[in-house]
Amino acid sequence: MRTEDVERVRRSHAEIDDPHGFAMRFYDVLFRVQPELRRLFPAPIGAQAAKFAGMLAAVVTQLDAPFALQADIAALGRRHVDYGVGEADYDAVGAALLIALHETLGEVFTPSVEQAWAAVYGEMAEAMIAAGAHAAVE
Repeated sequence: MRTEDVERVRRSHAEIDDPHGFAMRFYDVLFRVQPELRRLFPAPIGAQAAKFAGMLAAVVTQLDAPFALQADIAALGRRHVDYGVGEADYDAVGAALLIALHETLGEVFTPSVEQAWAAVYGEMAEAMIAAGAHAAVE
């Protein structure tokens, strides 16, 4: 990950005043973008949103610790296989993340901030997909 992307992600993440509210917005957007993904999540979504907010904060904190982050992301990718998440679902999640960030951050979500989040998410999604594929083979 590029240093400037890490810094843009960190600075913009710090602008999210209500992490749980952001996570709830993310799931609202995700289910609008890909309604069939709702079946993967228990109702109500509040507890899952709390987990997502915590995971996102942990990832942002570890962006400059690639070895720790790689292990956490790989474990997350392996768990997602068990949840029924497919490779194509990662695109919908990425799109929902960017939309929710734009809706939440407003003017802070500049094109360079969007590019940074897309790059960081893209690397994480690739690592999760690879770990999930490896777990499925084992």
